[in-house]
Amino acid sequence: MAECLYHPTHGYYSRPETPTASKEGDFMTSISVGPVFGQLLARRFHKFWTANGSPDSFTIVEIGAHDGALALDILDYLPALDPQFAKATHYVISEPLPQRCLFLQDRLGERATIISKPKDIQAKFGVLVANEVLDALPVPLYLRTQNEWREAAVDHDGKAFQWATLPDPIDLSYDGDFPDGFVTEGDPDLNSFLGPLSEIFEKGLFTFIDYGMDEASLHHPARSAGTLRCYRNHQSNAHPLDFPGEQDLTEDVNFTSVENAARDLGLTQHLVTAQGRFLVHCAKEWLLKSPSPGEVSQFQTLIHPGQFGNRFYFCELTKGDVDYAFPGD
Repeated sequence: MAECLYHPTHGYYSRPETPTASKEGDFMTSISVGPVFGQLLARRFHKFWTANGSPDSFTIVEIGAHDGALALDILDYLPALDPQFAKATHYVISEPLPQRCLFLQDRLGERATIISKPKDIQAKFGVLVANEVLDALPVPLYLRTQNEWREAAVDHDGKAFQWATLPDPIDLSYDGDFPDGFVTEGDPDLNSFLGPLSEIFEKGLFTFIDYGMDEASLHHPARSAGTLRCYRNHQSNAHPLDFPGEQDLTEDVNFTSVENAARDLGLTQHLVTAQGRFLVHCAKEWLLKSPSPGEVSQFQTLIHPGQFGNRFYFCELTKGDVDYAFPGD
């Protein structure tokens, strides 16, 4: 999964000239709907900034910036939102893939700093944002067979990739009576992923937007096929071994595991909130300013229960003694 998504030359995310998250690509994200999503995020970050004293320096760090559209939507909106906030804000994108780094630098120019590793950022105060990043972290697959758990593996018969299982059984602490043939995903390496991110700020907010569920729901015995799936040309493909490097691989996020990893790193987990409810809170003042019909249409798509509103969740963490500045926690 890691090779198919992140190989520096042939990985799915390593070819910035190929559209993926768009109407012309393989799938849609909230960013694809239009700039309103980024504008409402900017309002959320502005509220956090003002609630914590409106400091002269504020860093927005984005990971998984893809084509830079979210960065541009946020940066374009800041001067109209609050000139002082725009002046205080420094936008940084952390991108490990060299070709995508070059692409982002060319598109954003001096408006953002592009770095390859989170450890290259040191900021006293700010916010980190990651839209649909957690779901793209490589995960192991586990198969229940003969009342034992085994890790699924990938083999090659000289012509095509095929499934295999590792010989040694493993001990998983999942509760439930799982039948033979049951498949589920394990956790990604959250400590290695979140650890460097947690060191970026002395005090800060971490905003992850993704689809997922708690651990009990994710590993429920009725969910016998797991959540790993593929997207290509806006079609969900049931065969992860097809089209290696040419289709998206994704799985539902285990928010329980994210909470546990965050706690181990000294971060504070706040209530995981459905996108519809979260954005309605962000949009209260914005709606009073008579947005255009097109903007209202975007907003409705983002919060509609049958579209993005109930499918995606905002998972926020904080570090240090800060005012979280969001209702409902």
